[in-house]
Amino acid sequence: MPDIQYLTDGAAVAQAAQALHQSPRVALDLEFDDMRHRYGRNLALIQVFDDQTVYLIDPLALTNPDQELEPLWQVLRDPAVAKVFHSCKSDILLLDELYDVHVRNIVDTSVQYTLLAEADNNISLGRLIQEELGLEVDKGEQKSNWLKRPLTEAQKQYAANDVLYLFELTDRLDAKLAELGRTAWAEQENQALEEVRYSRDERPYMRLAGKYRIMPPELPMFRDLFMLRDEVARHIDRPSYMVASNDRLAELTRLPVTSSGHLRNANGLHPELKRGSFADRLVALSQEDRPAEPPLPADQRRFPFRRRLSGAKAAEADAREALLITLKAHLAADYNPIMANLVLSNRLMGDIIELGADQTLRPWQHQILTDTAQKHQVDFAQVAKPFEK
Repeated sequence: MPDIQYLTDGAAVAQAAQALHQSPRVALDLEFDDMRHRYGRNLALIQVFDDQTVYLIDPLALTNPDQELEPLWQVLRDPAVAKVFHSCKSDILLLDELYDVHVRNIVDTSVQYTLLAEADNNISLGRLIQEELGLEVDKGEQKSNWLKRPLTEAQKQYAANDVLYLFELTDRLDAKLAELGRTAWAEQENQALEEVRYSRDERPYMRLAGKYRIMPPELPMFRDLFMLRDEVARHIDRPSYMVASNDRLAELTRLPVTSSGHLRNANGLHPELKRGSFADRLVALSQEDRPAEPPLPADQRRFPFRRRLSGAKAAEADAREALLITLKAHLAADYNPIMANLVLSNRLMGDIIELGADQTLRPWQHQILTDTAQKHQVDFAQVAKPFEK
């Protein structure tokens, strides 16, 4: 069993980073809390394995995490060191958002497994370890509070297991991909992960508004309730759902709190929202006139491209879609439905209709699609280029 070190000070992190920088690859995972126990997204633990030692780095114990974690961030930014993850997108988004860390040279075992086209769903690390290595890994701590200290020994072992098997997994999956001639596919997909960046949603309430069928006249009220809830959650350092549930926001939009007496008897609201300036502002929302919410920019609307088409242009877009559906059916017959969805998912089909396959697809997807079109005498040129609007 490799050595497991629990690091709680900057000097130990710097020493570990020095050792990690000498490794050709490191296995990596993060434990973080995303609006579950505290407000916002909070990094709780960093697990790194270099085939000799598992380092469990505790950012909560550090005096100055921004400064003391920098030696480790330098390892993650170094393209000479491969970083092996399982399902890394949430991790690299968090690192980019909180620490401006752009991880280079990524190898993702979930990407490798997906490209085998053996299953059409995201596989958990525990199940992948079981399927590929025949080992049962205890996942009992998966939903524990990673911000609570001290960590238990069970939590530490769980965290170590998340990186202990990644080298063996990636090597086994890489060999399978090589047998199928798909090594380049994985390289292209992993390379694309380096381009993943965090972008702040300027109107986070819009997704919820759609889910709860908030009508345009109701949207300003819903927006202001959403933003007030967020402010209270930040103030008390608790997840927003503890201030008021999403269901409650929708109810308050349609049946606002109109007086302090009404507020005192209102259910489903955190006490902090019922006192002081927060209470006054909540009551005041029912009495304010607000301008209508401006429409989303065209590139942020759902289906902005197809909705703008009519007549001959709409028919042309429909013809492009029909051709892609035909190609997807051929892919399913020639390979399997899972492969067909990897090459032509519904999202990719929508992008191809507007932007063209040449611009939308990875090289490996493009090659399969052109080969399939040629085999079945489908005119691929119809969807290769962008739609002429």
